[in-house]
Amino acid sequence: MSVSGFVATTTRSTPPPARPGPSPRCRWWVAAGGVVILAGSITGVQAYVSGQNATVPVLVLARDVGWGHPLADGDLAVAAAVPDEYVRTIGAAERDRVVGQVAVHTLTAGTLLTRAELTTGRVPAAGQVVVGVLLKPGGLPAKGVRPEDRVLLTPTPASSTASPTAPATGIVLDSGSPTADGSVVVDVVIDGALDAIAVPAGAGQVVLSLLASSGR
Repeated sequence: MSVSGFVATTTRSTPPPARPGPSPRCRWWVAAGGVVILAGSITGVQAYVSGQNATVPVLVLARDVGWGHPLADGDLAVAAAVPDEYVRTIGAAERDRVVGQVAVHTLTAGTLLTRAELTTGRVPAAGQVVVGVLLKPGGLPAKGVRPEDRVLLTPTPASSTASPTAPATGIVLDSGSPTADGSVVVDVVIDGALDAIAVPAGAGQVVLSLLASSGR
């Protein structure tokens, strides 16, 4: 009796041949390209930041100047400022043209000069008057007023006469320091046709209200 034998065989799979990697020259060009891109990005960022921080010489006030004061050369100084589309500064090169122009309201030392703050005419202009308004505590907003504020002067009942005085609007030129009793005098330029308000204003018989700005 014969016994048939079976021989088991196993077949080992052959791994695929490895793909050739990039040559050293290829890797060098990739690295060099990355360095160039990075350097370009850094240069672009630096140029943008430098452009945003670039300054130009502009005119500022070297000392306090009152309204109606013609500017002298000694009133001016030069500062470096970053240009801003919303602030119309005056370049230092225009210094000679600025000398002699008149401050339309009180300006403090260090103020960046703008064209809206100067005039070639007089203050007050023809047809205008400047009224000194005596304001008692409670007669003006708690925040006070500043030059260029647009205000409404309204006579109080205490100032009523046979011929009531009409309210008047105007622009603040300056505000004095409070007195011992808290009163303050504010210079306001108004239309000359409304100068009747000057009497109650000087007697402290008006209330000052702050209006929305409408430009000069």
